[in-house]
Amino acid sequence: MGEAADLNRGLWPESQPIGSHYSVTEALPKILNLLKKYDIQVTYFIESWNLERYPSAIADEVAGAGHEVGWHAYQHEAWYQLDAAAERENFKRSFDALNEFIAPGSPGEGKVGLYKGFRPPGGPIHHPRTLELCHQYGLQYISAAAEHAALQSSLAVLPYRWRNVDAYFYMDTFGKLRILKGENDSKPIGEHELVRRWKADIDHAIERGEFLSMLFHPFLTTSEERLSAIEDVVSYLAQKRDEGAIW
Repeated sequence: MGEAADLNRGLWPESQPIGSHYSVTEALPKILNLLKKYDIQVTYFIESWNLERYPSAIADEVAGAGHEVGWHAYQHEAWYQLDAAAERENFKRSFDALNEFIAPGSPGEGKVGLYKGFRPPGGPIHHPRTLELCHQYGLQYISAAAEHAALQSSLAVLPYRWRNVDAYFYMDTFGKLRILKGENDSKPIGEHELVRRWKADIDHAIERGEFLSMLFHPFLTTSEERLSAIEDVVSYLAQKRDEGAIW
């Protein structure tokens, strides 16, 4: 959400103010309106840094609409690059920020709950220390890059596949990954192909009774075509829900 990732990577211009990022002020309301239209609830994994910068968007717009607020590191740190000390500090800093945000008299009081799920930026985690920290901080599930859902001790593993992430289709920087995953070339893939493939993935998951996670990023929702792609997928999910095929 917002400027978190760019700030962490040193890409945000020093002259640019913080607190009015288009992904929050423009893209997020449009996406939330679509979800409301089709009565679909989602989990929005948000960096804890944003709790102080965008309190109303998180507490009122996201949580207030019935969506889960998940944890996405403190400032979108690439999780696989963290050593043990940095990983522990990221947990502590993030959960301290959340506890302050939901404390009595704070913006999130009664609106945002304790984190249940964690999606590590970048995909991979450190086994087993990440899982041990998840248990220590009371998390119920983790959503890292992997192929199959599983249960590790009392922690549910609800993975995502890169082919079900919008960034895989849209971002130039994912060119090498596209080649690695078997695409014909490294060029970005359009919205229509995303929708076609994701509908097929939904059908496949229903047929096999599998878990499926699909990821849309507000900061990548920069055109009406991309917003329409979200609506196409969301409306298809709503259709399958109404048919009793998914829950």
